[in-house]
Amino acid sequence: MLNQSGTAAAPRLSGMPVSPRLSGTLMAYLVRLGVRPFLVTLGILLPALLLERLLRLFNLVATENVRAGSMLRIILDLVPHYLGLALPAAMFVGIYAVIARLSADHELDAMQNAGFSLGAISVPFMAIGVVFAIGGFFLYDELQPLARYAYRADFTAATSGNWNGVVPPGEIIHLAPGTVMTADQSHPGSGRLAGVLLDQHLADGTEKITTARSGRLLVARGGGRVEIWLDDARQFTRTPDGRLDVATTPSLATSRSFAATLARFRPRGNDEREMTWGELRRMRAMPDPRIPRRRLDGEISARLVRALSMALLPVLAVPFGVTAQRSGRQSGIVAGIVVLVLYYHLIQLAQSVGTAGLLDPRPLLWGVFALFAAFCFVAFRRASRRMGDGLLDRAIDMMAGLPARLRRIRSRQQASGTP
Repeated sequence: MLNQSGTAAAPRLSGMPVSPRLSGTLMAYLVRLGVRPFLVTLGILLPALLLERLLRLFNLVATENVRAGSMLRIILDLVPHYLGLALPAAMFVGIYAVIARLSADHELDAMQNAGFSLGAISVPFMAIGVVFAIGGFFLYDELQPLARYAYRADFTAATSGNWNGVVPPGEIIHLAPGTVMTADQSHPGSGRLAGVLLDQHLADGTEKITTARSGRLLVARGGGRVEIWLDDARQFTRTPDGRLDVATTPSLATSRSFAATLARFRPRGNDEREMTWGELRRMRAMPDPRIPRRRLDGEISARLVRALSMALLPVLAVPFGVTAQRSGRQSGIVAGIVVLVLYYHLIQLAQSVGTAGLLDPRPLLWGVFALFAAFCFVAFRRASRRMGDGLLDRAIDMMAGLPARLRRIRSRQQASGTP
């Protein structure tokens, strides 16, 4: 059925207009608009969140002689944790940027005039929110617990007092019982050494002192043994009867067991934050779990709340984006990020109450989620009923009219003679 302008009129059901569905081309167009701001925000926010930890890791490299490979593993272990913080913000900004652009360029008005409601326009974003919620469940319940344990294990291995396979320049390292070595220069990444001195006391009383211009130290996979390759080596041997031998060789290789291997890190599962979803459920079902049930309940509920919150972010971002035409894009982004930060801090606070054993965290966590969901749907419903009148417009109008109100109040005071 065509209206006077020749466009398809929205079908009606019981006197109420029914919004047409978006075509696949239009949905793809809306999604493409959001990809770039999403990736830019994620590319900025994730390194920014990692920056503080990176500075600490660089300090380890400078003071603890941590290998570059160990530092890289630690950084990768941190990515899932900070990805869980950066993804919600990046998705909010991506959807907000699309709606803000449509609103500022009056494309949103054109789509409304064509019969599309705000709900119909938001369908691709709602679908993205559901996909992100499913991915968030996997991130929060599988990747983050394993990465948290891996980070703690790798960090402990890199900073423990036991020898970690690195020869600090000028320091004496005990490789094995009766075997010590030192080097003037060393390269932690490749294991290259310069100015090497190796002192060995064998079980039969023989002492061997080996010097070399350069060499290389390799730690066997899994630890337990170390291999030393020396170039231009000179070896002094003193037998138990006092005889001294001197030998020069272009290359010399020796293999020794560690004197003290790195202490094995504790097994995973002593902290509920290191346990996957299935492990939490199984321990929760035990008659006497080693972790209090209140803490297990708090961890399970907090992960569910965080994952489900991803599906609500489009409902929040759309009404904030509608305000861009009047309030500007910056104010909407700032207000939205403030709401998200406050919400996630409330989740952490509710979970901390349960961790401390003060209260059952489940009612608090789900109560915070319910309030956030209600806020999102009320804001979306208001924006849908009054297209173009966004969530922040009333507050902006109040601030814009504040100077006029103050002038009127001042005029009345002067007319009445009140100072």
